[in-house]
Amino acid sequence: MKRIICTLLSAWLLSGCGDSPSDQEPADAADQRAKVEEGQADDSAFKQVPRNRTLIMDCAESGTCAGQIQDYNSFNPYLPETTTRTGYNFVFEPLYFYNAFEGKLIPWISTKHRFNDAYTEVEITIRRGVQWSDGMPWTAHDLVFTINMLKDNAPLLSYSTDMKNWVREAVAVDSLTARIALTAPNPRFVFSYFTHNFGNGVPIMPKHVWEGQAPDTFENFDPQKGWPVFSGPYKLVLSTPQQRIWDLRPGWWAAAIGFQALPKVERIIYLPYMEEAKRVQNLITNHIDTCLDLRPPNILTVLDRNPRVTTWTGREPPYGYVDFWPISLGFNNLEAPFSDVDVRRAINHAIDRAQLVEVGWQGAGTSTLLPFPAYPALRPYFSEVEDLLEQYQVGVFDLAKSAALMKSMGWQRPEGGYWTKDGTPFKMVIDIASIFQDITPVLVAQLERAGFDADFRNTPDNYTRMSHGTARAFISGHGGSVRDPYFTLRLYHSRFVQPTGTPAEYFWRWQNEEFDRIVDQMAGIAPRDPQLVQLYRQAMQIWLAELPSIPLLQWYHRIPHNQTYWRNWPSQYSPYINSAYWHRVWLLVLLNLQPTQG
Repeated sequence: MKRIICTLLSAWLLSGCGDSPSDQEPADAADQRAKVEEGQADDSAFKQVPRNRTLIMDCAESGTCAGQIQDYNSFNPYLPETTTRTGYNFVFEPLYFYNAFEGKLIPWISTKHRFNDAYTEVEITIRRGVQWSDGMPWTAHDLVFTINMLKDNAPLLSYSTDMKNWVREAVAVDSLTARIALTAPNPRFVFSYFTHNFGNGVPIMPKHVWEGQAPDTFENFDPQKGWPVFSGPYKLVLSTPQQRIWDLRPGWWAAAIGFQALPKVERIIYLPYMEEAKRVQNLITNHIDTCLDLRPPNILTVLDRNPRVTTWTGREPPYGYVDFWPISLGFNNLEAPFSDVDVRRAINHAIDRAQLVEVGWQGAGTSTLLPFPAYPALRPYFSEVEDLLEQYQVGVFDLAKSAALMKSMGWQRPEGGYWTKDGTPFKMVIDIASIFQDITPVLVAQLERAGFDADFRNTPDNYTRMSHGTARAFISGHGGSVRDPYFTLRLYHSRFVQPTGTPAEYFWRWQNEEFDRIVDQMAGIAPRDPQLVQLYRQAMQIWLAELPSIPLLQWYHRIPHNQTYWRNWPSQYSPYINSAYWHRVWLLVLLNLQPTQG
């Protein structure tokens, strides 16, 4: 690739404090012409779009976007360690969306689906008139191709292990009907994999582009060929290491058939990942419209300095909503000392969750003893295991209990020192992302007070370290259940375990055959079947006894909504969807935003 020239936003983004940007977008036609010639953009990049019709944010991934967008010349959504969520999460449309706040399923590309009585086969009906961005019809053949491609390439691609585990056969009956035969009963199959909710959902690819390609290496990016091809209402007009720009695509199928109106947002700009202090500065001066969730002191600063910024809860605590991602202290459970359940339990007793909230989050949040988000549909499951939580003392902060467990395993602690065994000190380094920088120092101080020689490491490669298991301890969330507990418990199934050094789709690396058996049974039980509760209790009896990870906090998305240029953001009063722009439901926000000016 030739040298990258000046970026479109050079006059917008501040190097220091400055005045608000003008309403007209600065652009250098010569620079843009060079980008067109280099294949990074098309001619529509020359279109002048006013600032008040443009939505600006930074990339969500520090590992692949810090300093520059590393995948600017690729667009393969199945490679989690290398793919940024700067477009694929909203231009590859799903069969359905799901709103966890309202418990509502939203048909999209599919109009309906029907299981057989045994939940071993499902027939899916595709909406008539759906098209890909190149004008080709979106058909059942695309859905079937995607399923079979993933199944044939397990475990290399995201969701491929699941497709191999669950799909016996996928066929297109005709262009608008797909039939999927499953290996075992699974009444959640469509919901779990082809219903976009939060960060969940399988992207579906156009068969006519991906057929014959090696999906683990296919870049899916060639502007001269019109790639990437997708179905959503935007087109990629510029992609460089400095920015990725999407412009409104008037020919979107949903507008053409009267299913949806075109979004009012005419241009979307993704910038490289910013450190939080820079996000705060750009929000105060209206240079960006939203960003990753902020730490409590920073969201307070933004609200104080810019009266046009609000949040899910307005300008009141907790300044956000509960995400589907409750966080735990996780371990590589294949490796000593964390392979020992008593070590994990000793660490659990050393943690004061209330202090994590009060000190780390300034009281703006809640703790959790379970790896599930506190959504209305899931709350009954919390009460079902209250006795087990008490039995296994998961919520008990007690340094004496922690010490007793360590001593029972032969660990010794000199007064004022750290635990040692056979002359080796107990050292643990907790790998984290930058979003945990507020709570992790508090956690480390608690562990050190209990005699563990603890520290933390925040590096751009934290995801890779967790995936490969070289991170022996880490903080991460559970992108799992929103309706019933199965989908989170499935994350701990041994089929996802990979040896240390081999990438794993989920990082927990814990194995229990009886737990696997129960979770497999849960998969075949419908969400409203009373038997599901019984199996859930059996699974949690094992999980809470073994404690493969230590639940810490409900995760809050304290996402700023800048209303200078855009209004009608989601809120607790209008919870039409969550507002995380890196999630797979972001399209619904784009469809609902309204311009504040004009």
